[in-house]
Amino acid sequence: MKTFVPNYYKDFKCIAQKCKHNCCIGWEIDIDEDTLSYYENIKGNFSRKIKQGIEYNDEYACFRLDGKGRCAFLNEKNLCDIILNLGEESLCQICSDHPRFRNYYSDRIEMGLGLCCEEAGRIILSQDTPFSLTLLSADFNENETDDSDTDFFLYRESLFEILNNKNFTLNEKIRKLSSYCEVETPEFSKDEWIDLFFSLERLDDHWNIVLNNLKETNISDVEIPDAYNKEFENLIKYFTYRHITIKNDSEMMFFILTSYYMIENICKMHIKKYYNLSSNDIINYCRLYSSEIEYSSENIDKIIETLYKNEP
Repeated sequence: MKTFVPNYYKDFKCIAQKCKHNCCIGWEIDIDEDTLSYYENIKGNFSRKIKQGIEYNDEYACFRLDGKGRCAFLNEKNLCDIILNLGEESLCQICSDHPRFRNYYSDRIEMGLGLCCEEAGRIILSQDTPFSLTLLSADFNENETDDSDTDFFLYRESLFEILNNKNFTLNEKIRKLSSYCEVETPEFSKDEWIDLFFSLERLDDHWNIVLNNLKETNISDVEIPDAYNKEFENLIKYFTYRHITIKNDSEMMFFILTSYYMIENICKMHIKKYYNLSSNDIINYCRLYSSEIEYSSENIDKIIETLYKNEP
């Protein structure tokens, strides 16, 4: 089996205590069975602390969170005590993988970085080169590609031919992508869009503030400066790579277009409200959107269901 990754994948390294939005705060982290067994059998000075930091539920175990939502092993310097005491190889599967994701096919695994991490977002959105996949690893067991996957890879290649084409403007790329996939976003008013997102599960109070600001701000006369075309082009490439995993997946393309336009509208709100916009602002809004929406299958499903219910 071969493993492929985006051309920017190897640039990522966790920035640990420098991170402004620590992934060890506010997230309930489930511990996989193998790692839990390892933790339960640790001896020595650290064994008591690690056992006190685990919370058991009916079907799973997770790390305890304190009153501020901080993981029990996140110390005052915002460093992980498990890594400091047991080594990085002792992390559970979720902590070890984050912010990586995997898509599985008949002959390969494709990995990527998720936008919920600010450092991953910076790397993804700042790319100056066309999106491509590179081989990360390969074992000796070569699997044959299913016909359905062969068709899908050709289909996806056509999508990225559009997105990587330097002869098209960003808006032309979005229109051509929509046309090729035979998908259009429904004609919702801004308030209807906001109501949809307010109806979803929400985690961060800052997301509520962003949604309220967008609801209260007239953005009809605002355009995103062309200077940020790179960030938005890389955004649509990220969504396409991460979420389009089968041929002609019109439901997921609905979700992708919704996500793209929602982030675009939030950035327009920022321009109207604060009279400026920076790459860091775009990265932060993408991180917030990803954390709130991309990591909740229930939220994604509800967006798709709502879109299809209102499809002409």
